[in-house]
Amino acid sequence: MLPAMAFTGTATVIPVSDRMVRITGLSLAGGANGTIGLNGATGTAPGVTLPASFQPGVYDYGTTDVALASSIRLDYNYVEATADEVPLTVAKTGTTVADFRITVTNNTGSTSSQVEMYVFFH
Repeated sequence: MLPAMAFTGTATVIPVSDRMVRITGLSLAGGANGTIGLNGATGTAPGVTLPASFQPGVYDYGTTDVALASSIRLDYNYVEATADEVPLTVAKTGTTVADFRITVTNNTGSTSSQVEMYVFFH
């Protein structure tokens, strides 16, 4: 199990629209993970908290409740193309605004390049 380590760098969080947020300025050391949470998160503070204007929620689609983990997505790109771009994994946990987290993990022994992330929902 990886230690609970934060992102490195300083996050710049920019609302792109009501449904999208751009996060820049971060990287992950080898063997580290960083968390992203919604505004209103409780418990252990996430490494990055999304702005109050970003308000996803559980919604009904036909006869199905669409959970936060199903409706929120994170895409990432490396800021610079380098030889040390390491694969990152993304996991989503929690079912409410208070406990929902996106965990980005670097399972390698190398520090990642700086990452540009987009968090969005539908």
